[in-house]
Amino acid sequence: MEDPLDELGRELRERMGDELRAEAELVEQDAATVELRRRTVADVALELVSRGDTVSVIAGEKVLRGTLVYARGELARIHTASGRADINLASPVVLRVDARSRDGGTAARPGADTLRARLLEYDMEDVAIELWAPTPATTVSGSISAVGRDHVVLEDHDGADWIVRLVDIAWIVPG
Repeated sequence: MEDPLDELGRELRERMGDELRAEAELVEQDAATVELRRRTVADVALELVSRGDTVSVIAGEKVLRGTLVYARGELARIHTASGRADINLASPVVLRVDARSRDGGTAARPGADTLRARLLEYDMEDVAIELWAPTPATTVSGSISAVGRDHVVLEDHDGADWIVRLVDIAWIVPG
């Protein structure tokens, strides 16, 4: 015959253990919530690169769909079915996760961390670009004449100069 005090002791230990586990779970959930609140869009983009998810980048009326393969600072790169584009995360873009990857993504690597730095790279390489500025819904193609502190000057195929503020550029496509 079991002593009633032993049974009571076991019940109290089990209840206490259940309460401690529940409290630990709540603390863990709170810590995860705090971590989510500390993240920036750049942090989210880097996580998407690491996971390899299929995403849509939406700016104004245009959408790019593919896999983010690079993220650093305010700059990300997406590979789409039609090629690649550099995304300006400091501009008015929205990221949407369309499909979770089961294979994983790519590791972080060094490189440009601003749109201006990427434009300077393209300028040094003499690469023509196409840019999309959702406000005022403008696509401009041409060669880079100059990269200013807050703008880029593009000469289009007709010889006209376009001055576009960097904050207005959602993405650039090298071409």
